[in-house]
Amino acid sequence: MSAIRLAPRDLRAEAIRFLIDAYDGVTVRIGKGLPHAQAVADVLRQSGSDERTQLVGLLHDVVEDTPRTVDDVRHDFGEAIATMVGALTEDATIRRYAQRKRALRSKIAAAGSPVVDVAIADKIATLRHARLTGIPVTDRKLRHYRATLQLALAAGLARALCLQLEPLLAELASG
Repeated sequence: MSAIRLAPRDLRAEAIRFLIDAYDGVTVRIGKGLPHAQAVADVLRQSGSDERTQLVGLLHDVVEDTPRTVDDVRHDFGEAIATMVGALTEDATIRRYAQRKRALRSKIAAAGSPVVDVAIADKIATLRHARLTGIPVTDRKLRHYRATLQLALAAGLARALCLQLEPLLAELASG
């Protein structure tokens, strides 16, 4: 009796299908949604991140932006991916922006790499989109991005990505 060989899972394709379904009927801001998710995964791929990190990059906003939950991510992609997506998800019960972002940075710092890598790649993708489209980035968002960058630098994480983020922040802060 020969063993049945299962085709390897194409997690990237599964994540894209998951995102298409999750974002169906959901209104998102310009520069968000599936195009943003793909841009984050592309930044990670170009920086040499592994497939799992790229997958987290694809899924990082799905819980914040859609009706999907961390449990949905866990069901489809496993505990490790769900834990990382959870660490990248804001606590919507915290009403004040600065407090919510501070709590998010604490979760990201506690999770370490590769969550920090995804957080930095997210900011790179967002700032590249803003630069390309001319959409302004608020001062409070830039402050959050700088604080996230400082967190990564202090921890010695995501160095190559930090080197990409620093000039983008400088460019948009001066523009």
